[in-house]
Amino acid sequence: MKALNSTNKEILAADLHIAASYMTRLVGLMGREKMKDGEGLLIKGSSNSIHTFFMKFPIDLLFIDKKGLVRFAKENVAPWRMVFAPLLTGTDCLELPAGVIKKTATKVGDVIRVEA
Repeated sequence: MKALNSTNKEILAADLHIAASYMTRLVGLMGREKMKDGEGLLIKGSSNSIHTFFMKFPIDLLFIDKKGLVRFAKENVAPWRMVFAPLLTGTDCLELPAGVIKKTATKVGDVIRVEA
């Protein structure tokens, strides 16, 4: 799977993993040493918050609605943090290596597409 920014035609993650079950969403990236370049994790149904507890590296976050619209973005989130997106609607959260949002010029309002 991969994640693409349809608005500016940038590839966000060429190696995208999906966390859809309770356990895969709970574990997420915990225990890993780092994310490789081009890697990403899409947490389905993450509501409006995530945590980086037990993580060893910073990440970028994109909260995406059901249509793929970026509703909230947060760059370079350090380990041991909680992030609350100021959203009332259910969203998914795309976790990316720190620096991807800036490198790809992704912003609120862009449309993200996930494809095989």
